[in-house]
Amino acid sequence: MDSKPSVVPLWIDGRSAAARPAVTFPISPDEQGNTAFAQSADVDAAKLAAAAAKRAFEQWRLSSPTSRRDILLRAAGLLDSRRAELVALQVLETNCAEAWAQFNIDNSINNMREIAARITSACTGSIPAIGGEKNLGLVFKEPVGPVLLIAPWNASVILASRGLSSILGAGCTVVFKTSEICPRVHHLLVNVFIEAGVPAGAINAIQVRREDAPEVTEALIAHSAIRKVEFIGSAAVGRIIGAMAGKHLKPVLMELGGKCASIILDDCELEDAAEKCLLGVAETGAAQWPTGKGVNREVVQKSCDKLLDAGEKGAQFLTGGPNYASELSLRPTILMETTKEMKLWDEETFGPSVSLFVVDTDCEAIELANDSSYGLNAAIHTNNMQRAIDIARKLEVAQVHVNALTEHDDPTYPLGAVKGSGWGRNNASYGLEEFLVPKVVSLNMSRQKLAFEIGGK
Repeated sequence: MDSKPSVVPLWIDGRSAAARPAVTFPISPDEQGNTAFAQSADVDAAKLAAAAAKRAFEQWRLSSPTSRRDILLRAAGLLDSRRAELVALQVLETNCAEAWAQFNIDNSINNMREIAARITSACTGSIPAIGGEKNLGLVFKEPVGPVLLIAPWNASVILASRGLSSILGAGCTVVFKTSEICPRVHHLLVNVFIEAGVPAGAINAIQVRREDAPEVTEALIAHSAIRKVEFIGSAAVGRIIGAMAGKHLKPVLMELGGKCASIILDDCELEDAAEKCLLGVAETGAAQWPTGKGVNREVVQKSCDKLLDAGEKGAQFLTGGPNYASELSLRPTILMETTKEMKLWDEETFGPSVSLFVVDTDCEAIELANDSSYGLNAAIHTNNMQRAIDIARKLEVAQVHVNALTEHDDPTYPLGAVKGSGWGRNNASYGLEEFLVPKVVSLNMSRQKLAFEIGGK
């Protein structure tokens, strides 16, 4: 075994790179305790990445939609062929279960193929009807330009591959700020796209140690080459990214957090709802809950702190509580009597805990579900589809799933959010449209004859 720890580089303009002077930070150790390291970008390295993306954009924007489609299809196949390696890296860097790592890959492949299938239609322009017999209007769909993509560690493959596919598929180039928690996962994805045929400079990948992230991120957003930002992450960081982007007049596609309600109606199949929601009914005891691991000690401790805060402010624990099951996991917990004074009322816990509320009417359920700053998704459990639709139309969320989990993604759905969960849409043509802008070219055809006459003299 090589005793020298590996180092994840920066990837700029088609080659490995490092800041000058080089700065590294540690990432997840392997089973033998060997710690790997990653190069950390500084402002100068970030500017080099943005400049490389701008240079590459001048050619990549002229590539045909069919060639970009074929590259994405090859990338999807390569992702499948490197499944074992990618599963191992996800488990190593994010502490996820192998089943979740496999799901990440399957979902990503489906998304990439669906995005590829939509490229030619999404990039098709139009000829609108306009006034005047001798006037003609043309609407071209053009790529917005180089994009800054910031993707997180959770669902590390799905969220990153989806963003890369939509950005590159639309004819844009990208500076990908990988997660400092899982840089090897994200760099493997970049390698897959490059192997599939994405040219040098069209995709650049940098990671940044946490203490330098604000400065480097703003340098990228402020850079004249960057024309749009896609950010997936917490609402707290989303506010900062949104403010930076607003300062520099850059549009943003955001997918942030959520407090996703499952509404269990009195006419549902209770056992099915319990299985999907893991609520505290007799059929779902705490001993049957799967116990996972948190990505790191900091995330687990923050989750535990929210439970402690709730307990101190009067919440009742039906099962579990603010206790560790292992060094990196908490006991599954169901709470009642949670109130707005508690942190977990409207903050994601990133832990195995849910709050249970009992209400008397559909209106009360709707009001409670909507009493959140978030608007990502929700679920309704009922045997009455008309009732489900009536409630769904009144919920202030972007996705409502009936008799299913709150989280249900399909490659053809316009996946997005409302309220504090973000704005914009991903998947299929919806995601491609985020990185395309319509350009109008109007032709005054009455001057055409005169131009020909002048040219012929």
